[in-house]
Amino acid sequence: MSRLENLSPIDFEDLCRDLAQVETEKRFSAFGSGPDGGIDGRHSLGDGTVILQCKHYEGSAFSSLKTAAKKEVEKIKKLAPKRYLFFTSQSLTPKKTDELVTIFGDLLTQPDDIWGREDIEGALRRNPSIEKSHIKLWLSSTVVLERILQSGLEAYTQATKAELLEDLRVYARNPSFDEAIEKLEEEKILIVSGPPGVGKTTLAKMVAYNYLNDGWMFYAINSLEDGFAKIEDDKPTVFFFDDFLGRIELDRQSLLQRDTALSIFVKRVRTSKNTRFILTTRAHIFEEARRLSDHVDDRRLQLAKYLLDIGAYTRKIKSHIFFNHLLASGLSQQHFLSLLEDDWLRKIVDHKNYNPRVIASVSSDCLDRVEPDDYPKYIYSALENPDLIWSKPFKNLDMKCQNLLITLFFGSQYGQSIEILRANYLKAHREVCLFYSQPIDPNDFEEALRTLESGFISIASNSVTFINPSLRDFLKSYLTNKELLELLLNAASRSDWVDHLWDHIIDVFGTHEEDQRFFVSCLKGFARNIAVTPTYERVEKNGSTFLHRDDLPLSERAVLLFRWWECSQDEFFLETMLSLLQTNSLDLVSWRDGPELPELHWKINNYIDDDHLKPQLLLAIEGKIVNVFAEGIPSDELVSIVEKVNEYIPHGEADHVDSAVDNAVNYEFTETTDAISDKYTEDELTEHINFLTSLANITGHNPDQAKAIVQDRIYELEEEDDPSEQRASYQPSTDIAEEKFTDDDLKSLFSGLIK
Repeated sequence: MSRLENLSPIDFEDLCRDLAQVETEKRFSAFGSGPDGGIDGRHSLGDGTVILQCKHYEGSAFSSLKTAAKKEVEKIKKLAPKRYLFFTSQSLTPKKTDELVTIFGDLLTQPDDIWGREDIEGALRRNPSIEKSHIKLWLSSTVVLERILQSGLEAYTQATKAELLEDLRVYARNPSFDEAIEKLEEEKILIVSGPPGVGKTTLAKMVAYNYLNDGWMFYAINSLEDGFAKIEDDKPTVFFFDDFLGRIELDRQSLLQRDTALSIFVKRVRTSKNTRFILTTRAHIFEEARRLSDHVDDRRLQLAKYLLDIGAYTRKIKSHIFFNHLLASGLSQQHFLSLLEDDWLRKIVDHKNYNPRVIASVSSDCLDRVEPDDYPKYIYSALENPDLIWSKPFKNLDMKCQNLLITLFFGSQYGQSIEILRANYLKAHREVCLFYSQPIDPNDFEEALRTLESGFISIASNSVTFINPSLRDFLKSYLTNKELLELLLNAASRSDWVDHLWDHIIDVFGTHEEDQRFFVSCLKGFARNIAVTPTYERVEKNGSTFLHRDDLPLSERAVLLFRWWECSQDEFFLETMLSLLQTNSLDLVSWRDGPELPELHWKINNYIDDDHLKPQLLLAIEGKIVNVFAEGIPSDELVSIVEKVNEYIPHGEADHVDSAVDNAVNYEFTETTDAISDKYTEDELTEHINFLTSLANITGHNPDQAKAIVQDRIYELEEEDDPSEQRASYQPSTDIAEEKFTDDDLKSLFSGLIK
């Protein structure tokens, strides 16, 4: 397969202009094919006009190329160029070149002005910087694809090589790519922000690909728990955290769990020479996060300065995105012709709701249900109301398939393992079918998976995800039926699933207290078994035991019970919380339970009046806090946890908690050599000095001796080899086309879809 195959006609024209500029040392302007006579590039100065024409005919018969060439001859002759260049992606033999020379006649000043595929690839080898500036060229190479697939990025996004290439074909490079690389190199951290569906994840992935092509390591994370992997300065590494503040809505509680750990990780990246951190977030969620969390706008963190907002596209870029999706869609020529009629292209591209995600959905090649004559109106209606994309297809599904999508919606937003999805589905499906007197078959789950795959869900690496985030958005607005939500609550068996379900219920019925109390009454059966599922799953492999996150940590389950008590004032939930806190069956998670438990302690102390349950609950929480400290807290989590204890449990209120805090803090200042034994780089040790300063500020300890020990270790490392700092190698886009994109340009572009 030629590398040119993945280029769209637009991409091919841009590439040819870049090559012509380098090879002729003349600057070429770009034009549409309408009123300018079909030229793709023109150089015009005192020494005459040079015309460039490009024909992206790879995969077509040579006879088609000759026919196209003959059509252009008269147009070009009218322009009377001093020199005419003809570039094609077809492979040209000497005989084929001679035939083209005959067609063009005296337009050519020399036969070498006809370039075939081999000539273009030779020029790329002579000019590697041009290849670097055209991402679709180097990204489609087998070597780079394999490197990406093995890096973890596409394991995270569940993509195959074919799907990756499909994404590449529809990608339209825009100025945001260059801005993203520049900001990431300047700040080492990049937050890509924008409205839903504008291409945040696509841009972030393309930036990550750029680093992977340079040999950087890659870690895609879907929680900060995953992100605390060791940063090694001698191994250039990119971390990618997609939608780090939540896929749909900002949950204040989840933000408070993330921001402290996020600030630690961000500061760690900032001090590392060879680490980059790419995050994405929806714009409105980021603004809400600023309001709710001090850390987002903290002067020490200043996340806003890493922000790149990609909410706006030029008319030209929007047109190219739409064109690329149609080009890769497999839709019929009749569908394309209908778009060229009347004023549909302008209405679509200039629509106030234009969104790449909607464009991707309406350009799918599974749209055989939409007649060609109805296609423009279908797209326009989807832009007017994006829910229409999924509403009719969803309602046409049978119950077993609908129930699977609903079950997946309340699972992990980053995908659900087939085993957990099956367990959740079987309970929910049975509950719903029995209520509505629908038949149940033992094979319903497997059949639903087969039916939904490709059209609604993606299955890879034993994980199931929605094929498009817009389907999740649709289900969020669709799932408002009180009867159905009650059935789902009755079927709940996992804390994380019911947590998502409860958040959704609060979103839907937030102002209806009576409805909320009704839903809480449905949760008593689940609450009795809230401790059944483990926090971690233990996996034995090669003689070692690995921990994989399974369900919610203990503190978050306790908070759920407290929320249900707040809503209902039913002491059953407090009694159940006490039983949960007194159990030892659940593993503690320091970075989540540590900050959460002190705040829960404060709430119980201030909101509960029961003289019998209140002291027992406080004592049980204090015991868990002591256990968190006893199991050991990493230094990068200790400051935030001590701050939470100081804020919510004043000194002297719980002696055993005070003692646990003192022991952990004293260890850092008196056993410093042991405390830094797992730190091997100057950046890690410098960060530890900052940690000691912060810890001293909130505890009153003198950090000088401990800091001196760390500094001595830094001096030792300075005598060893210092890893050199790595930077991304990228070539800014050389597209110099005019930004003005007229209606004629628009029709001219899409006319290229008609064969």
